[in-house]
Amino acid sequence: MSKDSFDLYDREKALISEGSTLLESKDLNTLQPFAHRLFEGFVNLFNENQNLLRHSDRQEQRLVKLNQNLKAQTQELELKRQTQELLSQQLAKYLPPQIMAALLSGTYQSKVATQRKKLTVFFSDIRDFTATSDLLQPEALTEYLNEYFSEMTAIAMAHGATIDKYIGDAMMVFFGDPESKGHQADAQACVRMAMAMQARMKELAVEWKKKGFENPFVIRIGINTGYCNVGNFGSDQRLSYTIIGGEVNLAQRLESHCDPGGILMSYETYCYVQDVVDVEERQPVKMKGIARDVKTYAVLGPKQMPPLQAVTFKHAAGVSIDLDATTLTPAERQLLAEQLRAVAKQIS
Repeated sequence: MSKDSFDLYDREKALISEGSTLLESKDLNTLQPFAHRLFEGFVNLFNENQNLLRHSDRQEQRLVKLNQNLKAQTQELELKRQTQELLSQQLAKYLPPQIMAALLSGTYQSKVATQRKKLTVFFSDIRDFTATSDLLQPEALTEYLNEYFSEMTAIAMAHGATIDKYIGDAMMVFFGDPESKGHQADAQACVRMAMAMQARMKELAVEWKKKGFENPFVIRIGINTGYCNVGNFGSDQRLSYTIIGGEVNLAQRLESHCDPGGILMSYETYCYVQDVVDVEERQPVKMKGIARDVKTYAVLGPKQMPPLQAVTFKHAAGVSIDLDATTLTPAERQLLAEQLRAVAKQIS
């Protein structure tokens, strides 16, 4: 048997074969050397096993240390992730969510830069806020004001608004940047948001009166659509994402002319939303720096559609229509209207 062999299986087979032959011969002269070689082989095998065990123990200890280091690094990374997530949540309270998301994704440049865009601007404030606040304890005023802003902010975010700032009891938001669904869709989203806010204010008034708030907040809302400068204003050390321009000032002026609990918008906004809301034309507003008088419209509510009626039409060419539109869902009515318009286009 070769001492250089490291194949334990072949070595054992050779020993077994040789031992069987020697035992059958019963020759002590050959058995004794074989016993010595067998003993030496056993010692070598034992030493090899010991070396393997020591090597295995060392590798196991290294694996344990690696696992401990990996676990520590994983915990450290998770802690950093949680810290960054908490920091992002805190920063998101100071920045518009759209801008915060763009910053985290690396798609927004934090430098002094602005652009001209057509936006729909919203202003609101609380009627007689100073007089109302004088009647409340500071703690109660803070509670009601925070609840008011929280409720209005939730509605604004649900409609996709960009929240610009809170100015005392006033709130300024806009639609059209950094994301836009088109001028008309932005304006309509803004007006729907304003109606949702006024509806929620009525509900809050009932809740606040039950809490002892004798004269709950009533807000006025002004909306205008026009070109503004939007972007980062400030310096290399500190930036503010906001909008400026005459159209912004006009939105604020409309709010000051609005009825308490109402919504007043400019003609430019009305052109985009006239299909979705009923309005009442009000007195034009004179604006410094604007030569013309600005037409204004008070929002009365969602546009009331005329009641659906049954439609019957027959023609000798083989056309026969007998339709009860009240049995159709809005989606079905829209699809049918599109199909009929397509047929009418082909006929014409």
